[in-house]
Amino acid sequence: MLKTQIFLTLVLWAGSAMCNRYLYYSDANGWFKVHKIPLTWQGAFLRCLYEDAILASPFDTELQKAMLAAKQEAGIDSPIFIGTKVMFNSADYLSIEGVHIEDMPVTVPNTNGRKPDDCMSLVREGEVAFTSCTQWLPYICYKENSTQLKYNSDCGTFDQEYHYNSETDSCYKLHKQARDWRQAYGICLAEGGHLVIIDDDKEADVVVKILQGKPRDLNWELSHAGFFDWNKDLLTFRTIHGEKMESVYHKWHLNQPDNKGINIFGGILENGELDEEWSTREAYFVCEKNPKNEVFELPEDQYENEVSTKK
Repeated sequence: MLKTQIFLTLVLWAGSAMCNRYLYYSDANGWFKVHKIPLTWQGAFLRCLYEDAILASPFDTELQKAMLAAKQEAGIDSPIFIGTKVMFNSADYLSIEGVHIEDMPVTVPNTNGRKPDDCMSLVREGEVAFTSCTQWLPYICYKENSTQLKYNSDCGTFDQEYHYNSETDSCYKLHKQARDWRQAYGICLAEGGHLVIIDDDKEADVVVKILQGKPRDLNWELSHAGFFDWNKDLLTFRTIHGEKMESVYHKWHLNQPDNKGINIFGGILENGELDEEWSTREAYFVCEKNPKNEVFELPEDQYENEVSTKK
């Protein structure tokens, strides 16, 4: 259920994700990204994690004020999930960073003798509420600024695992932790990219070379790619951006596709041929990112000395 929930939410965000970047708040010494489309607490936690950030908590006054300002700027009137919940002990509500709710500049609500819900939300300044973890709320992801951060100017992100390729004018990242197709789709989107779409023979060669670096611990060679059967009828395979397969790279493996309504997700074999796969099969995958898509708003006088290595 959670996988389906996250996938559907990410599909709704696909059209706007590229223009919704992390904005810098100096008072918070970091970046916020406000997510208006609600998720459960676990869904929000995972989305922030995939974005290499954390679900924000108001653990000090400056951060709380910055969170409320970001919330107001986004036009959100409802409470928002915070990254604070019960951690193993019903008496201990801690943020992801390990800060106890009683050490935050907020008032802990009175439950009138009832057992409180496991998660928490920020209602207004200084006020939080116990909230069901399965409720759907907006949320804010937070990435703290640090002198240890190094900006990847080639690819417009702090993620150093993205590498620019001059042949295709795209950036690529090989994910070496196997996921199912839906999870791979969501992870790439959260990183500011998308599951790789192979446009032509040249890009197929590039992707095949990248996939040579994947682990060899699975019993199959297929890796996820950015296309699927939109109608489960073997007739409507399109890319995740809606392009007809005939307009992009479409060298299928022998007698593929052939499993109507069963194997609806796309993949690429080690020889560069395309194949289909079922929804729950875990595999390695490549994310593709437009280098012009800046995931983070850079603060003035910082990261300006980062040198591009593009050739």
